[in-house]
Amino acid sequence: MVGSGCATGVTPYHLILASLCVKSKQAPAVTVSRSLLPPSSAFPCTDKSRRWQYFTNAGRGPRPLLCVPKPENSKKTQVEGEGASASEEVELERNLLFLPRRIQNSGIISSCLVGLLTGLAVVFFNNAVHEIRDLCWDGIPSRGASWLREEPIEATWTRVILVPAFGGVLVAVLNLLRDSAVEQEQNQDPFMSASRPFLKALAASITLGTGNSLGPEGPSVEIGTSIAKGVGSFFDKNSARMLSLLAAGSAAGLSSGFNAAVAGCFFAVESVLWPSSADATLPLTNTTSMVILSAVIASVVSEIGLGSEPAFKVPEYDFRSPGELPLYLLLGILCGLVSLALSWCTSYMLNNVDNIHKATGIPRASFPVLGGLSVGLIALVYPEILYWGFENVDILLESRPFVKGLSTDLLLQLVAIKIIATSLCRASGLVGGYYAPSLFIGAATGMAYGKFIGLAVAEFYPTINLSVLEVASPQAYGLVGMAATLAGVCQVPLTAVLLLFELTQDYRIVLPLLGAVGLSSWISSVQTKRGDGSQESSTGNNFGGVVPFSSNLCQVESSLCLDNDDVKTTYSMRTLVSEAMNTKYLKVSMCTLLTDVIDLMLAEKESYAVIIDTDDTLIGFFTLKDIQEYVKFATARSKMPKELLVSELCLLNGGVCSIPWTATPDMELSYAQMTMNKYGVNQVPVVRNIHGRAYPVGILDPDSISLTYSALATRRALS
Repeated sequence: MVGSGCATGVTPYHLILASLCVKSKQAPAVTVSRSLLPPSSAFPCTDKSRRWQYFTNAGRGPRPLLCVPKPENSKKTQVEGEGASASEEVELERNLLFLPRRIQNSGIISSCLVGLLTGLAVVFFNNAVHEIRDLCWDGIPSRGASWLREEPIEATWTRVILVPAFGGVLVAVLNLLRDSAVEQEQNQDPFMSASRPFLKALAASITLGTGNSLGPEGPSVEIGTSIAKGVGSFFDKNSARMLSLLAAGSAAGLSSGFNAAVAGCFFAVESVLWPSSADATLPLTNTTSMVILSAVIASVVSEIGLGSEPAFKVPEYDFRSPGELPLYLLLGILCGLVSLALSWCTSYMLNNVDNIHKATGIPRASFPVLGGLSVGLIALVYPEILYWGFENVDILLESRPFVKGLSTDLLLQLVAIKIIATSLCRASGLVGGYYAPSLFIGAATGMAYGKFIGLAVAEFYPTINLSVLEVASPQAYGLVGMAATLAGVCQVPLTAVLLLFELTQDYRIVLPLLGAVGLSSWISSVQTKRGDGSQESSTGNNFGGVVPFSSNLCQVESSLCLDNDDVKTTYSMRTLVSEAMNTKYLKVSMCTLLTDVIDLMLAEKESYAVIIDTDDTLIGFFTLKDIQEYVKFATARSKMPKELLVSELCLLNGGVCSIPWTATPDMELSYAQMTMNKYGVNQVPVVRNIHGRAYPVGILDPDSISLTYSALATRRALS
């Protein structure tokens, strides 16, 4: 702590060194707390051992130089005023003045390096997918799913079933290696920590190369963020800049995956910057420059390595009249409902797989094999669900020559089957993204909708004059449906609009896109939450026995969510739960009135309470959200009692106060976070187990975790 003798009017650069004050005849005396700095006698001062320098205000006489030297020679701290040359003073002040610009340039260079490495990695990743596909499928994807549909099943069933299943076997082995890498990472093994992204990218290339129903853009984004973490931790250990680098990596991953730099920039804003806290990044101008440069460089590298052609063949867009706009708005509503169906089905499959694993003890490593086998069986009847690049999307859009279009009935069937197959792949542990499946489902939905609208208009035209309503081709509705479904599933509306605009290069598509994408994103956002789940009950229970069909966006597409420790910490270090837990919390008993609990929460400014027994052992846990849910439930049924005890609240819905999991003080904080995300809880009691009884010692919540990471990062920066 700096004493009261410090002079005012010091520039911000001098404040960095204001704590190193010594007595001088030319400058006012300044004292320093002994708890922060050793006695001045331990710091002899010589010209050659000068470590810190401090200048007084300019323009008011001579400028004495204060120095704190190395603790080696003499016993008294000296003040050197006239001894320092003017050139040394000017040089030091110039360095201090240009320090912020050097920091910004360091961020720009890092982002350019991230874009270059991400572009190269994505090119290698896509080439690996193509090589595996050509090796396993023997040229079948080039003929298209329609050819496979027309072939007799007896001639193709072995390859169609066994190739995805074989991919599941290889992915299962890689998942075991990744789990082993997680355990070694907790033991501070840097090699295993660096191998995790590589193993995941390899698993994704095998998943996609063998035709399983996922997409490459999600892994491309994760490749970019992994490279950004590595560059940030190796070259630039500034925690404030890490989120900006992660945004640059995300932009580079998407722009190189779709060859769409503008959409990549907006993707970084929607998926990384907006969901994060405002104080976690550099100034907006610098962050924007980093994102743009990274996206442009990655897109250029991808164009050189993969070609300049778009990801799929875009048919000519046809916009007939403004009278069509209501039809596009209806399509947006339909795509929003389809997006919800995909998200709900994914969450349902994930929960079922987890329950099966717990109930039967089937190893998790076997689920990717079952997922690949299921995809193969489905593909016998619906080969279009296999991932063969975007060739199957071209078939839906009828943009490939000499390929017969699909009927409306078959398109609707493909929407439902693709949702089931994609959810199975995600739940089983196969690795891939949801961007390509979302585009496939959106294209099928839009094409079916467009064909139905065209048929309806042609049917009613003889009886009703519909000359003011000129309906475009089904391909136009297919393109808009792709963007609307992508926006609904992944909650990136601006990215979806700009992606389709970049691919079509037709300004006429923007107005229908904005309407459909906006409605789809709004409809799906009502029942979609990110991994923090800030609006959900801590226990996940709801009154009335009705479980809402809400989906976790991080479960659907992991590349859309960044772990808090990925942003706040850039170094590998052991952080325990005891360092992050909040030791200030409310303790209540089962006999406490809920009105008294509310008064305590209001007085202590806490939103949760721990239920303890007479001997201070842990019984249960509930939040203010649980009480609010009960009030809504009771008010709707006019059954609100005058007085209600905590015990009655806990018994109303069969375990609203139950605790799915507890942490211990000596537990790894990263493991506690993963487990909290697994159970979907925001607050977890921290207990000490003594003779088989759990005694609460604290609460772990997202705010305390975020504060801990920020404080640790700041402490490392200061040291």
